[in-house]
Amino acid sequence: MLISSLYDTDAGPWKNRIAGLLSFMREHGDRRLTHRGCKVLAGLTPSQLALPGTSLLVATVRGQQGRQLAGVSFVSDYGKTACLVAVHPLYRNRRTGTSLMSAQLERLGRLECCVAADNIPSLKMCFNAGLAAVSLTIGPTGKATLLLRSLPGSVSHPISPQEGESLCQSPF
Repeated sequence: MLISSLYDTDAGPWKNRIAGLLSFMREHGDRRLTHRGCKVLAGLTPSQLALPGTSLLVATVRGQQGRQLAGVSFVSDYGKTACLVAVHPLYRNRRTGTSLMSAQLERLGRLECCVAADNIPSLKMCFNAGLAAVSLTIGPTGKATLLLRSLPGSVSHPISPQEGESLCQSPF
């Protein structure tokens, strides 16, 4: 499995890529992704990826027709505005989501997300990535929701794209 940062400066292919990633997230997010988070991803521009706390990562695996998309993770404002992860069912229970979240945490230096208390697989993923529950609230759907955050000092310095990060023009 390869985790890469998705980046593109050309608006035409960018819109198609975002549409493809949103379709993947809707199909494999099990109706657990927030409308707000998906809306933020839908409006994402290449220049916004340069903002602190914003990152779009994809997990790909080798397939018969080249690299296949296994998972997607999008974070905006260190997770305060959006924190989305979707993994194809074939790659669940293989630490794909945990690897994406860990990569986000390593890249950004800090991270937070809200997860419904009844969403055990997502909670497990977040805990395995090093996040800890810090509060309990009622989410937008009326369900009990945990706010999870990275602990101070649990991650080294954030990685910037200038340090030689692998950039992915197209995960497909």
